[in-house]
Amino acid sequence: MNKTTLTLIYFLLLNGAIFTQNAFSQRDESRQYKIQYDFTERVYFTYKMTCSTTIERTNSDNTKQTFNREIVVFLNYFRPSSLNNGFAEVRTIYDSVVYKYDDGKNKYKWSSAGDDKVPSCDDFMNLVFPLSGKYYFTTISPYFEIAKIESDRLDESRRDIERISSPFGQATWEKVFSDDNLIFYSDMNKNVIRAGRFAIDSTWQMRFTIPIEGIRFSCDTADVKFYLYDGKNFNIKAEMPEMYPNVDDSSCVIGISNVMLKMDPTSNSKGSWDIAVSPRGLINKVIGKFETNAIYDLINDEKITDKITTNITYEFLKTLRFAD
Repeated sequence: MNKTTLTLIYFLLLNGAIFTQNAFSQRDESRQYKIQYDFTERVYFTYKMTCSTTIERTNSDNTKQTFNREIVVFLNYFRPSSLNNGFAEVRTIYDSVVYKYDDGKNKYKWSSAGDDKVPSCDDFMNLVFPLSGKYYFTTISPYFEIAKIESDRLDESRRDIERISSPFGQATWEKVFSDDNLIFYSDMNKNVIRAGRFAIDSTWQMRFTIPIEGIRFSCDTADVKFYLYDGKNFNIKAEMPEMYPNVDDSSCVIGISNVMLKMDPTSNSKGSWDIAVSPRGLINKVIGKFETNAIYDLINDEKITDKITTNITYEFLKTLRFAD
């Protein structure tokens, strides 16, 4: 076989390989993938949810303060029965909680699984302490939205609020046991995943809402994109370039005792919510990032301005399957 013939064969093979590769690439790009979110029946799913917050505060007199807080919640999800008309009832358990706080003067660390001393810290009592060991049933709709939260134990906790003598204490615990606060910790999806079949680079819009320091921020037109399938996970990201606070909400403010404040309507935020979910519907990881400028009105026309950096992650840890 002469050199010319070998060159021709090599050229034909090379072009065939390129054609085949391009054909596969084009086929993959046009392929419709079924995306879903589910908890397998009679299997315990354990996740680690971490919310890390840094607040850089500017007071009315231009003095500065910095607050750092980390809340880690270990969550168990368990669906005891089959779907009911597409609705999944999932038992959601706050297995344990870890709290860390540092404001430059005071530093605390507490774990519900240890024998740590309960911090003498308003922020801890207002946010974390009431949640430890709680559970409830979350009903997830066929569209992966939270349709309902309920349990006898949750109802009992809410009734106990009436026995608190302080109006501020009642308002604080009502906030802790509100659906919005419970969903903040336990709802990994935040309505980002949409049921159906989608090609890579498919986009859609949705309303995204999340509490930031107890105040609901919303974006009516979050941009969502199915941007990658890496062979293990579908990667879907929502981006919220502009988010604004609910002006009717009020919440405790870190570093300020015995008061609930509203945010000025000029407060704003931006962020993203990035989900990695397997073809079987198992969420493996979530990364949420938010940058918020919050303005609070105090008495005597004084204001404080908080630059808030919030990083939220969910990490799938393990499963425990029940025997039939």
